[in-house]
Amino acid sequence: MAQPNAGNDLSPPTIQCSDDEVKDFLNFVKAANANLRLSNALMVANAVLVTIMVVVGSSGRRYRHAAVTRFVFLGASTLYLPIISYVVSSIGKEDCGTCKYNLKILCHGRSYLALLLIWSVLVQIVGTNTSALVASADDNHKLGPSIELLARTVWTSYLVFYYSHYGFLTARGKEDYKADLDKGIDYDLASMFLIVLCLLSLAKIMLKFYAFQKAIQSVALGLNSRLIAGYTQKLLADESCRRSILPPLIVMGEDKQKIEETPHGYSIKERNSSLVTVDMVWEMTSDALLIPRPWLKDLCLSFALFKLLRRRFEMTHIVDPTKAFSFVLEVLLNSSSPERVFSVIADEISFVLDSYYSSLPTSNFGRLLPVLNIIISLSIIIWCLFGCAIPHRYSVHYPGQIFCTPHPSSCTIPSHYLNYDMGSRIAFGNIIYNVLPTFSLLAVVIIAEAWEITSYLCSNWIKVTILCSYITQPSWQRSPRMQRWLGLILELRIKFRRSWNDRMGQVSLIPANHQQLKMRHGLSWLSLRFSNPRIQHVQVPSAVKAAIVDALRSSNGRLSRGMAALRNSSIGDRLLWVCEGEGTSDVILAWHIATSIFEARHGGASSTKRTVAIHLSQYCVYLMATAPELLPDDKAWSKKQYETISKDIERVLAGDEPTEDESMVALLNEKSEYEVVKRGVKLGKQLLELATDDEAGWALLASFWSEMVLYIAPSDSLKAPHKKAIARGTEPLTLIWALLTHAGIISRPNIHTAV
Repeated sequence: MAQPNAGNDLSPPTIQCSDDEVKDFLNFVKAANANLRLSNALMVANAVLVTIMVVVGSSGRRYRHAAVTRFVFLGASTLYLPIISYVVSSIGKEDCGTCKYNLKILCHGRSYLALLLIWSVLVQIVGTNTSALVASADDNHKLGPSIELLARTVWTSYLVFYYSHYGFLTARGKEDYKADLDKGIDYDLASMFLIVLCLLSLAKIMLKFYAFQKAIQSVALGLNSRLIAGYTQKLLADESCRRSILPPLIVMGEDKQKIEETPHGYSIKERNSSLVTVDMVWEMTSDALLIPRPWLKDLCLSFALFKLLRRRFEMTHIVDPTKAFSFVLEVLLNSSSPERVFSVIADEISFVLDSYYSSLPTSNFGRLLPVLNIIISLSIIIWCLFGCAIPHRYSVHYPGQIFCTPHPSSCTIPSHYLNYDMGSRIAFGNIIYNVLPTFSLLAVVIIAEAWEITSYLCSNWIKVTILCSYITQPSWQRSPRMQRWLGLILELRIKFRRSWNDRMGQVSLIPANHQQLKMRHGLSWLSLRFSNPRIQHVQVPSAVKAAIVDALRSSNGRLSRGMAALRNSSIGDRLLWVCEGEGTSDVILAWHIATSIFEARHGGASSTKRTVAIHLSQYCVYLMATAPELLPDDKAWSKKQYETISKDIERVLAGDEPTEDESMVALLNEKSEYEVVKRGVKLGKQLLELATDDEAGWALLASFWSEMVLYIAPSDSLKAPHKKAIARGTEPLTLIWALLTHAGIISRPNIHTAV
């Protein structure tokens, strides 16, 4: 309802309004309040969405739940457009549009419009920070978001300059109201704040746009995969490089070399001292900067491997498999612990994640751009802190959102509809609905800008850049002071931003005890709809990493769907029948059931082999449940098989009587409706009969599952599904896929030719 506000300089009219005019006025009040309620709700909702977007974007797993994040970002970045259009059009009335006769009212919302424009510019800054820009010559369609953001920023800036020029008035040319409307130094402060904020926002988006254009044309980012392909081909032809233990893989500095085009991509024609390779980093092992930080060597190796891996995403030439496997064997498998192997690959994947799903590499490309980015971010932080005073002053001095002033010639509205204690000016709405979203966005922008600076200073990108600059600057190596300063920056880390948290999913179709199964069966449909009670996430045991590395080392580059492990076992030949058939999903399910049956009989004592077998068995089923696109079979088929078999096993074992291992086997064999379950039961019984002791059985199962994980890891698609998997959150299987790619294993062997 209309409320009074500050006094009015105009003399009160003496003509009383008629009943029709009063009715018009009440309809006007009702419509104005309805419009305000809608726009206020939209502003508050958008402020919440923007806050969620920044929190998700700063979590380190920027697109861990890709669909949800895309939905939130789309809503937060586009909802402000209809809000601004709706609100600006609704408050731009010069008088009561439906009023008749002698009732004339001029309405304006100067504080409302000023806060709305501040809010819209802040949304643009947040959108600029959270947009993902990809510097790849083969992904030019990714340029769209930056152009869209630029167009929105320019449009918002136009509104800011337009309304700031007129003192945030949507109704102009009314000389009768000039004395009432032209007052207020607060609007001059808001104009100054908005203009500077707009300029900073434009500078930020233009700088990102420029950085993207430069990066996409640079051999250090956009054209890098083609350069690495040509460089690697040339490297393999060099006899001295092939004999060296550590090949001179490029880390940084390729953009400063003289480049030429070759049939295999770009190649370095003339090399200068600014090029840094992995072997150069290794030669610095005894340097004062690297002695306390040996992990820097591995980080540079990860960065070099990341450049090799990008060839897989961008369909460039892949090295001969035999030579590639020899490289991985010498550099990683034979000379490293399994923990180090996974750590190096995990850091490599983090570079991939940043490269394709954040603006970190492009925005901080080169030497000058990072400095300019930091200066702009600091300026935005300082200016937003200053701007916090504006919504505070508005909340104190202008509590309404829209103010309406009767014309001197207008009739007088009866006093019982108005409170004239503070004059005849009428106020609608409460400015707090603009103040709170604006305050929240000011805080969000300050946090987002501070986070962007922190993310860059703590990123692996700047660590590699600093180390490479240090290697190419002999004067830095002789300066203890410079070493101390660089050491301080190199120690800055944000642990939770790692792309992989060293955990793996676990799903067991046959629970460890009957009580767990009854609890699952009793869960409501709603609980099952939003969560899978079977799924757990556990730390990846060191034994699992060691088993995978050992299996790859002994494979000699030839993958097997578990059959090699069976043939190497004294009892395995009699179990090969389970690996027959076309479907890998059925093989996984059958062996998982058999492993669960073996665990039910020999699950007491813990051993390394038991840990490996159980964890990898449950991880493969977890992949069927959550990421079937990473498996060899059709995605829909694998998902359907998992759901069908899991429901069948749950139905069979959901009785009231406790099921020991013998009765469980009998129940599954008798009551299951699916052949794959019966095959798993038969295999489990065979394992129990053939294994002379539990350790022999666990050794066979551990070898089988290690080979199975290696077999399912490669992807036959040139645009590997692991790229999307990285965006959702790195799986251990993706790390294995990257390791196999470097070993030259980029596809699965035919099941009839797999050993």
